[in-house]
Amino acid sequence: MFAIGHFALGYLTGKGSSKLLKTNLNLPLLLVASVLPDLDLILQMFSPTGFMHRGPTHSIITFTILMIPFFIIYKKQAIPYFVVLLSHSLIGDFFTGGIEMLWPLSNGWFGNNLIDVGSLADVVVEFSLFAVATVIMFKAKDLQRLLKPKKSNLLLLLSFGSVLGPMLAIRYESNSSLPTLLMFPSLFWLIVFAYSMLISLRVKPEKPPSSKNVTMKVG
Repeated sequence: MFAIGHFALGYLTGKGSSKLLKTNLNLPLLLVASVLPDLDLILQMFSPTGFMHRGPTHSIITFTILMIPFFIIYKKQAIPYFVVLLSHSLIGDFFTGGIEMLWPLSNGWFGNNLIDVGSLADVVVEFSLFAVATVIMFKAKDLQRLLKPKKSNLLLLLSFGSVLGPMLAIRYESNSSLPTLLMFPSLFWLIVFAYSMLISLRVKPEKPPSSKNVTMKVG
């Protein structure tokens, strides 16, 4: 599954779990978490023969271990982001080829090829998820909040790259290249992410009030 589908799955599962738990969401962080397991694509560039896509970074054991400190510190606030990570592997990639789900306990491959990545079925599913998630995001005013300046929006650089990469690979006609029908949602997210990050670069940290402006009351 491409980033378009992962964003949608991540938003829908993260939003749903946060509603059930009655917790607040950091939307930029949620969108980053939805594609975070695909960091292995970057790691492959440095170790092309020693690192497999959908391997260790897609393991639910890896997710669980890495999330333990966040569970301890943030408690139930961290659960939606854990759910988002799971949605990436157990929904998005499990049914489109499989994952190394139980690494390091097992190198076995779990999943199936119910939908081939880049096929018409895959495009229809991802576009449909994009449409549903975007409508809900707009009605919940999450999309509008994403377009307001905030330092955490700079996290979206990773999400931006996860969309741009497959678009740049189109001319190579590989499995990682983006189907033409997913160009519109990809351009949509590129524009949203770019705008969100650019306006957030102008955010200045708040300065503590000057002692000259502090009025002391006596009596």
